[in-house]
Amino acid sequence: MQFSLVLATFLCFSTWMSLVHTVSAHGPPSDCCLQWSRTKLHPKQIKNYTIQSEGVCPIKAVVFLTVRGKRVCSNPETPWVKKAILKVDREKKRAA
Repeated sequence: MQFSLVLATFLCFSTWMSLVHTVSAHGPPSDCCLQWSRTKLHPKQIKNYTIQSEGVCPIKAVVFLTVRGKRVCSNPETPWVKKAILKVDREKKRAA
């Protein structure tokens, strides 16, 4: 019983260390937002969005996908960003 606990702990620790090493050696993944854009999008320009959480990526961000296929990283605490998220969610419900 004690051996299996030690083994499980070791496996978890080694997996965590390999992840930390990968991120620190190679930096964040290439699709991470490294900073927020100051670009304010009109709601009609927004096709979809995703939420980027901190962890592997350095900042929390809302990543808007525009109708022209561009990605814009935005501060999730900004009032216009919150309104844009609600609008996109409402439009998705209407389409469903």
